[in-house]
Amino acid sequence: MPCKYLWYQVKKVEDELNILKQAGITKDNPVYQQIYKLRGELFGKLGFRVPTSMVGVLKLLGLSPGEVTIWFNSETGWLAEARTEPGAPPIYHHLDDETAIKLIKGELTKELEERLMMPDDYIGE
Repeated sequence: MPCKYLWYQVKKVEDELNILKQAGITKDNPVYQQIYKLRGELFGKLGFRVPTSMVGVLKLLGLSPGEVTIWFNSETGWLAEARTEPGAPPIYHHLDDETAIKLIKGELTKELEERLMMPDDYIGE
């Protein structure tokens, strides 16, 4: 059964690479290269029982005084980790492909920055 999940992760990574290509993000882009490297690591794990693979692909600094790190998870996709100031607790948000591509292309708007820095008030049950 572990191989089934790894193959799912490989497919997710390959699908994301195709989406990035379609969005005009080329193979020489550092984010593309990191996700491609993650693909290779997943192929190296096939047949072994391992946890989900995740890679930090981009750190956006200079957000007065906050920062946002973009992560790619081989099972769930894009994730943003925002900190309103150095040492502050992280605020996590799942990102859709369109938003992730905007961030990779450097198209961070003030509205998007504010949304990423806003804590999720969901308490859950």
